[in-house]
Amino acid sequence: MRLRAALRNLRALYGTWACLAEVMGVSAGTLQQLASGNGGSHAMALRAAKAAGTTLDRILGRPASADHCPACGRSG
Repeated sequence: MRLRAALRNLRALYGTWACLAEVMGVSAGTLQQLASGNGGSHAMALRAAKAAGTTLDRILGRPASADHCPACGRSG
């Protein structure tokens, strides 16, 4: 479930599934299936973390609130 949310957020960041897929080294169809809840693996989570420029713990950990700054907690 967390990988699914991370992939959807990364897709928004990169603009398209195709662009994200190229960065992650997988097909866009694979990412769309994963974002739909079909499958998932540690390797794919690691690729997502690398694409996000973050750690695997941040990808699979508790989701951060999108309306608060992760560094200071300020909303807006």
